[in-house]
Amino acid sequence: MNPSLAFWTAALVNLFAVTALTTIGVRAVRRGQLSKHRRCMKTAAVLVTCFLGAYPLKLLWLGRVPISEWSGHAVAILRIHEVCVFTMTGAGLIALMLSRKLHRNRNRLIHLPDAPLGSRRALQRHRMAGWTAAIGAGLALLTAAIVLMGMYERAAGS
Repeated sequence: MNPSLAFWTAALVNLFAVTALTTIGVRAVRRGQLSKHRRCMKTAAVLVTCFLGAYPLKLLWLGRVPISEWSGHAVAILRIHEVCVFTMTGAGLIALMLSRKLHRNRNRLIHLPDAPLGSRRALQRHRMAGWTAAIGAGLALLTAAIVLMGMYERAAGS
């Protein structure tokens, strides 16, 4: 296995962990387990941040993947994947910022875990951003798996 394939395989495992944590976090908030939800989502954000930190290092050491050798179909899937990752990251960042605002408002009101979260509108915006990030993560995982399969096929054919 070449180093580039190893990096992208590790990135897929990372994205799988992000998606799994997101799923666990969504289930937790539905059960009213806000602390568990917060831990899962923050851990997922840390994993995304780790990838975003590792990617520039990968570019420095290994360079870019030569997509000029890819079929148009493979490049299209890669571009869809990139949009999904951008959506996941952007919506996740918005959800994180809104959660901090909601949490800060809760702590200002009272220091009990069951205190009201804040305005209904802010909670609804947080939920919408969170769902957008979660769907983006799921689609990013699916498209990443397809892209990586193509990379393995091209490496085997070389």
